[in-house]
Amino acid sequence: MILVVGGTGRLGRAVVPLLLAAGHKVRVMARGSSQPFPRTAADGVELFRGDLGSEADCREAVAGCTDVVFAASGFGAKDTDHRTVDRDGAIRLIHAAAAAGVQHMVMMSMHGAAPDGPIEYLRCKAAAEDALRSSGMDWTIIRLGALLEQRLEIMGAPLGRNGKVPVFGSGTAPVTYTAVQDAAAVVVRALRDPALRNRIIDWGSQTLTSNQMVEALVARAGHGSVQRIPVAAVRVLSVAARPFSPFLARIAGAAVWEDSGAASFQFGPARDEFPDIPVAGLQQVLEGTEPGTGRSSH
Repeated sequence: MILVVGGTGRLGRAVVPLLLAAGHKVRVMARGSSQPFPRTAADGVELFRGDLGSEADCREAVAGCTDVVFAASGFGAKDTDHRTVDRDGAIRLIHAAAAAGVQHMVMMSMHGAAPDGPIEYLRCKAAAEDALRSSGMDWTIIRLGALLEQRLEIMGAPLGRNGKVPVFGSGTAPVTYTAVQDAAAVVVRALRDPALRNRIIDWGSQTLTSNQMVEALVARAGHGSVQRIPVAAVRVLSVAARPFSPFLARIAGAAVWEDSGAASFQFGPARDEFPDIPVAGLQQVLEGTEPGTGRSSH
């Protein structure tokens, strides 16, 4: 049995069918608040409505599992935060998994994770990584770039509403993105390939600027213009929004970090090691989305 934590989220929903296709039994753990919780389970899937804030839920979730995939994140959810999920919740689950005899955990992390990272999200990810490496279990840490589909949705939704695409900062800084299906493929590979045990891998799909993203969205929609928010204004927002909207503050803080160019990384060496995993870049992702919305057309 493989536990997928955050199995109703964007990444979890891509991982689960791949695991089923590979013949695994899967248990999905999710709160069912940010994303709808399925009413019925597919064949081979157990549904467990649980909270990473509960030690009892974590113990119940890992019971009988040989492997765990941690695909949950509080960064992009307005009703929670990264400290609760990506740090404290992850560490709570790691302790429960180790105590239950789980053999291997695959943790989705973020490029730039470090104890002294420039934004709190990266520091939270680093704390969870440290806990996993010292847990006694086999582990794989996959450091992703920003999820490509999520960014297209964020940028494309205003285009559908008012014909404008927001760009935070200069729009010229390179950012390495990871497509969801690309991330899901390397998760499944990590569960079966010893070459990915007890190591950190940086996994990206394509490096793009915000200006390139806008050009692609506008070209696909056939209309639209850019709404630029200067980096100075974004920097102020990352501080000023904290009392009334922590979600907006952390999004702005991440935008400032990205505008520095630090969100770009070299992913070629990892991909050269696993050339059979196909790259899913911007055009491939856009071909499966509705123009101006970023939502899947399938």
